Amino acid sequence: MTALAPAAALAHAVDLLMRQGFVVSARNSRGDSAYLRPDGCAYALRVSNHARTPKQRRNHPDAIVSLVIRAPRRPEQVAELVAAAIRDFAAARARKEAAGPGEAHASGGAHASGGAHASGEASGAGSRK
Repeated sequence: MTALAPAAALAHAVDLLMRQGFVVSARNSRGDSAYLRPDGCAYALRVSNHARTPKQRRNHPDAIVSLVIRAPRRPEQVAELVAAAIRDFAAARARKEAAGPGEAHASGGAHASGGAHASGEASGAGSRK
């Protein structure tokens, strides 16, 4: 199977997340970042083609995991990245909920990257090609 261009891979990732019960709660104006959350959940999973900026961290402190896809990916690779992001999201959500309401919107979080470089954020999924 042929690789999807980054924009198509991002759209595929969003579609796969929606099939897992996530709902798009926000998108940026350029359309290269989407924030999804399970119904009734206070936390979001971010899907984008770039790392979070300080402005994005301020505007979306609820995003506890980012799935970044910068390069072409085959559909099965996107599915693997999405599965890793869902696992990271579940673990980060459990940590946040266990920490209590005072820590509910602390910065940081996991980062499932589909990019080719290491990120400054913690990652349970790492970079997969």
